[in-house]
Amino acid sequence: MTKKFKSKLNNDGRLKVSFGIWYAALFLSGSNVISVVINTVTEVIDNLIKINPKKFNLQLVQSISLITGVGFIWFVLWFFVIKFLINTIRLKVDEHQEMEDDNISYFIIKAAMLIGLVFSLSSLLSLILRTLIPNVEVPFYH
Repeated sequence: MTKKFKSKLNNDGRLKVSFGIWYAALFLSGSNVISVVINTVTEVIDNLIKINPKKFNLQLVQSISLITGVGFIWFVLWFFVIKFLINTIRLKVDEHQEMEDDNISYFIIKAAMLIGLVFSLSSLLSLILRTLIPNVEVPFYH
């Protein structure tokens, strides 16, 4: 997501502020998604210990990989939504040129949109991930 920018450094060899802003936005958004994924994975482990299935290790790997995959898709989805929204607001944007020009305001707006969307929709991600957790069936006796 940041590899495509060829010039990450200024003429004096220092890191461009616009690249730093965008990298920090990706890091903060990714950390939020990872924290939601980790919380859900602990619930998966807890439920699987309570269920105690015959193929515990296989069920554990399947559940964790599914939750991690959905979290990664969630992050990439909002990355592309932000790209679409930016292109909708400003019709012809060349991100390489914006990085070359060190357009700080463009990357602040883009970073704020990404961080705001990911943080505000993290509860929705948590809800989606909870539907993927194996259920513990409680027997009711009459």
